Amino acid sequence: MESTTAVQEINEKSEGSAASAAPFVERRRRRRAKISAQLHIRTANTPEAFEEVCMTVDVSRDGLLFVANRRGYWKGQALHVTFPFSTEAGAINQAQPAEVVRVAETSPGKYAVAVQFQAAAVQAKDADKSGAFSVGGGAPQAKLQQMVLAVESDARTAEIMRNLLQQDGYNVVLVSTAQEALDILRTAVPAVFIAEVEAQDMSGHDLCLIIKRNERLQRVPVILLTRAAQPADYTASHQLGAVVCMAKPFQPERLLHVVRLVAPPPSTKTVYGASRGMSSTIERTL
Repeated sequence: MESTTAVQEINEKSEGSAASAAPFVERRRRRRAKISAQLHIRTANTPEAFEEVCMTVDVSRDGLLFVANRRGYWKGQALHVTFPFSTEAGAINQAQPAEVVRVAETSPGKYAVAVQFQAAAVQAKDADKSGAFSVGGGAPQAKLQQMVLAVESDARTAEIMRNLLQQDGYNVVLVSTAQEALDILRTAVPAVFIAEVEAQDMSGHDLCLIIKRNERLQRVPVILLTRAAQPADYTASHQLGAVVCMAKPFQPERLLHVVRLVAPPPSTKTVYGASRGMSSTIERTL
């Protein structure tokens, strides 16, 4: 009952504030998270209209790389990209405008295509001018607002997570229940939200759905952690709009890498920028 009230308050506040790609893939893979999930591609405002469902190879903060099954892609081409995509009833499919930035034929009839989301391209230009950046294409935010909110019931895992992220300058807020997270989300918009799929009082999937259906919070990147590591967990996570679903126990460096991709550390001076353990120069295009 308390969780339901918290969800209502969050929504009321929101309404009031109104495969084998060889060198083409490998030399950039370290700068992205490897996520395999379906996406839907549709051409935008072109004489030769087509659409297809493909599989992603890698996903970054501002775009993704996928394997296409047909020709017809070229650099600068405008597309509508839906990721993650599902044909199941009730799936949350949201198309985003994007532009092709690179195309390469990897094998007969197979093409590796890299796209950049238009919102990310605008965001990168704004960051150059103002020294600020936004989370997920929203309004620019100060770098000091890089709060990571995480729901983690295991004290040891929570401490590992805190030490891992604090060393990069993130403001880490750890809670053990979904209710505590909902209380914080009434007034705060974190840079990243991390939750257990098997959270005690509300599943991570339900929390992700609340965030993605809330106008004020829907652009917050969500990372889900699961102890079960079942295919259904990964599928549901992608359908709900989570950036990635990781099995527990997770590799600390992989979690840190994904967090850095979706919300660069506060000390970062560019959109992707540098922090401990990362190269000082990271390409802004895919």
